[in-house]
Amino acid sequence: MPLLFLFRPARGGAVFATALVLLASALPPARAEDVSEPAARRVYVTARLAGAAPVIDGVLDDACWTEGEWAGDYRQREPFQGAAPTHPTRIKILHDSRNLYVAIRATDPGIARQPKLLGERDEFSGDMVGVAFDSYFNRRTAFEFDVTSGGSKIDLVLRNDGTTDVNWNPVWDVKVSTDAEGWSAEYRIPLSQLRYARAPEQVWGLHAWRWIRRRQEESNWHLIPMDNTGVVRAFGELRGLADLPPSRRIELLPYSVVKYESPAPEPGNPFRRGGATTLSAGLDAKIGLGSDFTVDLTVNPDFGQVEADPSEINLSTVETFFAEKRPFFVEGQSLFDYALDDDLPFYSRRLGAAPSLQPVGAAFADLPQSTRILTAEKITGRTPGGFSLGLLHGLTDEMDAKACDADGHEWRETAEPMTHYFVARVQNDFDRGDTIVGGIVTGTRRIGPEDELATLPRQALAGGVDVQHYWGDRTYYFEARTLFTRVTGSAEAIAALQTDAVHNYQRADAGHLAVEPAARELTGDAGRVRIGKGHGRWRYFGGATWRSPGVDFNDLGYLAVADYVTKLAQVQYYDAAPGRFLRRRDVRLRVTDTQDCGGDTTERELELVSELAGLGNWYGWSEVGVDTARLDPRVLRGGPALRLPDRIRGDVYAESDNSRATQLKLDAGLYREPDTGSRYWRLGPTLAHRFGDRLKASAKVTCEDNRQDLQYAGATGPAGATRYVMGRMHQRSLASELRVQANFSPTLSLTYFGGPFASTGRFDDFKLVARPRAGRLGERFTAFDAVPSSSGGYTGTTGGETFRFDDPDFSWRELKSNLVLKWEFRPGSTFHAVWSQHRADGADIGDFSGFDEYRRLLSAHPDNTFLVKVSYWFSI
Repeated sequence: MPLLFLFRPARGGAVFATALVLLASALPPARAEDVSEPAARRVYVTARLAGAAPVIDGVLDDACWTEGEWAGDYRQREPFQGAAPTHPTRIKILHDSRNLYVAIRATDPGIARQPKLLGERDEFSGDMVGVAFDSYFNRRTAFEFDVTSGGSKIDLVLRNDGTTDVNWNPVWDVKVSTDAEGWSAEYRIPLSQLRYARAPEQVWGLHAWRWIRRRQEESNWHLIPMDNTGVVRAFGELRGLADLPPSRRIELLPYSVVKYESPAPEPGNPFRRGGATTLSAGLDAKIGLGSDFTVDLTVNPDFGQVEADPSEINLSTVETFFAEKRPFFVEGQSLFDYALDDDLPFYSRRLGAAPSLQPVGAAFADLPQSTRILTAEKITGRTPGGFSLGLLHGLTDEMDAKACDADGHEWRETAEPMTHYFVARVQNDFDRGDTIVGGIVTGTRRIGPEDELATLPRQALAGGVDVQHYWGDRTYYFEARTLFTRVTGSAEAIAALQTDAVHNYQRADAGHLAVEPAARELTGDAGRVRIGKGHGRWRYFGGATWRSPGVDFNDLGYLAVADYVTKLAQVQYYDAAPGRFLRRRDVRLRVTDTQDCGGDTTERELELVSELAGLGNWYGWSEVGVDTARLDPRVLRGGPALRLPDRIRGDVYAESDNSRATQLKLDAGLYREPDTGSRYWRLGPTLAHRFGDRLKASAKVTCEDNRQDLQYAGATGPAGATRYVMGRMHQRSLASELRVQANFSPTLSLTYFGGPFASTGRFDDFKLVARPRAGRLGERFTAFDAVPSSSGGYTGTTGGETFRFDDPDFSWRELKSNLVLKWEFRPGSTFHAVWSQHRADGADIGDFSGFDEYRRLLSAHPDNTFLVKVSYWFSI
């Protein structure tokens, strides 16, 4: 490895020594053609069709392809920036009043011997060509259309920072063909799928590129340097678009679903007796508001074909974050972005989430798995002047839970009240995007009587402003974001919010916190500020991020924890000039210092992160960190802050050449607490293989071993005299993922995903928290003998008093799987046939054994769901 990490924790928690040796950075570039910026911005002038439009079949023999100009002279971007490509590429663009027509000719005499890999839509596989249009010409975002040599479509929104949104799915046509000299791609892109300003003469940004898989080579029509000041800013220009009609878009996508659900039977449970069939229908629609904005509507949306979230056992106080996968919410998601580090004021998974309330006193309950979304609407778009807007409103239905007591008496209770959700995000560019000012407002309002909202806030509001400013040709930057929140509701609901795991107002040792039982609102603020240098080989930034004790935006956002101020600084070395072994190096050293809002230091961190890409097409990432001064205010679930030992941690990810039929990946991690002997390791190898052009499979197995000397095990005793129990825990987990995908054509695929998961945790060596902030580890706890109780749990004795606490051991097995047949039978119209299965078992079968855990899981009775969904797209 070209990186050498040396670290050693000193006594007393101080951290010495982090040394970095970057050997590869001294290696000279392999080619003299490397350039940092293109000499001049290239311009392509498109021609209007004079005759018949081409037949989109991938064969460039139509008469129209003799019109206009071919543009070539592509230059390498990777691996040797500025060099001539291995094989030449040419592009031609024509248009009429309804469509753009693009022809790309990729010369490659050896292409016939290369696999023509088929993949699902938006899957990057094999050789590729693509074209992107900054049709607003705002130099911030672009619409990209790519195709593989196997004919699979890829469409995405490309942002200036190089990130993409592949969930944008316009309706367009493309076909490919192969001959002895190479391969060709032929496009038809309706102008209705793009957004552009009204102007007699249009000027758009233009980018065209090619990827040769076996050489891991990217070439550009207009070179975009690896170290650029904005990907879309570096586009060339497309001219010759005159007298285009106004962009008019009315698209309708009605759907119907037939679903059969067969839950696993449970003795005595009246809600699990046989299967049920349901029929539902809904509608998605897009309506253009002039050329700049689009309205998206959905009525009774169905997300039955969306892949399930991975299984896990969460032993922390922080809510697990799950990525959004539902098409309505992921499309255009970037327009709502207002990230505060890992926290989000708008977390779309809140719409349609599992209900919040559960029946009291029920022996059995039938709880909805999700909240039904009645309608959702959003308006998104940008104006030529640089103003962008994202508006979203969602209405979820009132959801009931069925309940039954031990005597068989059944009743219904509200599990979630009807709720309105609203978010508005605006931004405006100034000085050609060098200054960006914006803001966000989010709101949640629940509708229902006081008794239903006794424990839930009635209304939550959040609002903030942000600014970004660049100077020195966008080399230097300053950014700031703030957010202010206000949550209102009953005194009981606000008290519950003050004492939850995010806020912990009940902590007796926190002088800056105090529960206000009669309060009807909770207010707070959050934000972050950074200033630094973002381009060049050496980069750096410094800044701060904070969350006040009362900030809360979890009704429509994601907030992990409150009550902290973090100061941080980072220095980074980035070099994309190829050396003898490496094509790219990225090394970052970061230091952070975190305090709570009362002034207590809660953690100091030193992290070294490296990201390397090799000329042999391999990739590696690693992170090493040392955490000191750890004072955890949440580990005791509302109790006092507990001082924890220093920790050393490391993570690594590596993958082999992805151009080969077989690829290996490795995800591994470990950490250790030298003072206690606590340690954790994770090993997750993945093997992926392609069987010909149409079939591929991947298998991943993740093993985890977690030995913690200080793991929270429970609390006992009355309020004000609570005893907190810690224990030594040994947790072992085994998770597997099997994915098989067969692509019969670019529009027909069959995919299977299965993810069995098993985890067992055993506790012993229990101890009570005595002096949680004591300097010496042994003074923080008092040992006692825990005796198993005949009624379950444990009893212990200390100071002549006997107390009881629940058994913290756990054992859980779960399998989630999906089999999905997807057919795009015409552009924009799809057929889905889905089989989903869920198995779960929580029986304790003794010591952990991967074979026995999976055998037990596979013998559990499954919940099965079968559905057929048909959606049909048409445009008015």
